[in-house]
This record gives sequence, structure tokens and C-alpha cells, in this order.
Amino acid sequence: MLVIAHRGASAFAQENTLKAFVLAFKLGSSWLETDIQRSADGVLILYHDYVLKNGKKIKDLTYKELAKNNVPKLYDLLEITPKNFTLNLEIKNDDNIYPNIEKEILKEIERAKNINKNQILISSFSAESLKKIRVLDKKINIGVLTRNFEIKTPLSLKAKSVNISVKRVTKKIVETCHKNNLKVLVYTVNDLQTYQKLQAWGTDGIFSDNPVLNLPHFFTLGGTL
Repeated sequence: MLVIAHRGASAFAQENTLKAFVLAFKLGSSWLETDIQRSADGVLILYHDYVLKNGKKIKDLTYKELAKNNVPKLYDLLEITPKNFTLNLEIKNDDNIYPNIEKEILKEIERAKNINKNQILISSFSAESLKKIRVLDKKINIGVLTRNFEIKTPLSLKAKSVNISVKRVTKKIVETCHKNNLKVLVYTVNDLQTYQKLQAWGTDGIFSDNPVLNLPHFFTLGGTL
């Protein structure tokens, strides 16, 4: 079962930072997940929450201001991503807070020198964002993030995967997805017991803060390198 580095190797470094991404590469990960938003001056950046810890909104800050808080650009990640490495790029766009961000993301991927679209899985909780992605690109891989599982949306989008919380996934959901040629990726799993249960269900992959969770004799959550 695939172990995807959740926001980089975030058990060992600050999440969604170049340090966490590079560490995931060094630990031997083959997949990495991160979150995309947009600064006030139009730069695509990687950060999970819509506000910084100081309460300031991402959309209201310039990239220069965000960089002071160790927030990287999507461009930076695309430039350092190894060949044959897959990125799961989650679009954060509730209520269409970032109009046209979908088109901008695809343009950024197109101009990346050492990565191609086959190495990208674009996901979002926003069905509207995913619909826009599919209209703009008929072939790019899509992962449907869902809080309430139903099969219609991923099938209509010709999605590659259903990405679902460990709190909501069931063996039946895994079986239903597989019957419809959909992969199942489960977030966020940080303990070996849950990993083994999901593996027994035939789950295709998990998102983990510890990208070497399946090698517990080498690393433990919260440990040091």
C-alpha cells in the first residue's frame, strides 16, 4: 500500500515547507501531498489553512509577506521534484475564494521543466474546482476529496481516486470504489495498526505525516533523524 507524505515529511519538519518536501524525497517517498492557495499578488503558494497563525488571511497577503512565514511557492516545489515522483496537489478553493486558480495551476504545471502531467494528481473538496480542471484538461489525474461519499461525482469527473478521511472510510466504500475502477486514498494515518487494517481492506494508499510509517523499526512518529 502506498504511503503518501502528507504535506511533506511533516512529522519531522514544519508542514508544507521546502524542508519538509526535501526530507520526504530523502526518506524515499514516491508521493507527496500539499495544498495550493494564491497570494494577494497572484503567486500560487503552498499552505493548508486559509489564515496564518497570526490570524491574517492568505488571500490578503503578498508573496513577500508570506515568504517571511516560510510559505513556499508551487513553482519552487515543481522545480525540485525528482523525476518519477508523484505530487498530489490539493486546491483550497472553498466558495471560489480564488477565481480562476484552476487555470493558473495547470499553466504552472505546463511550464515545469522536470515534471509532466502524469506525475500529478489534482484533488479538492470543491467539486466546482474539479469540474473546471476537467474542462480545461481532459486527461490530468483527479482525486475527489469527499466528506460524504457518493460514487456519482468521481465517475462524472472521470477521477482517478477518491480521497477520504480515515474517520469516514469503510471496507464497503473501498469495495465500491474498486468495482468502479477508482483508487482509494485515506487521510491521515499515523499509526501502524490503522495502516495494517486499511491494507487488509485493499486500500490503495494512505496519507501520513510519517512517510516511512510502514518501516516502524526505522522511524516512529515524532522521532528524529
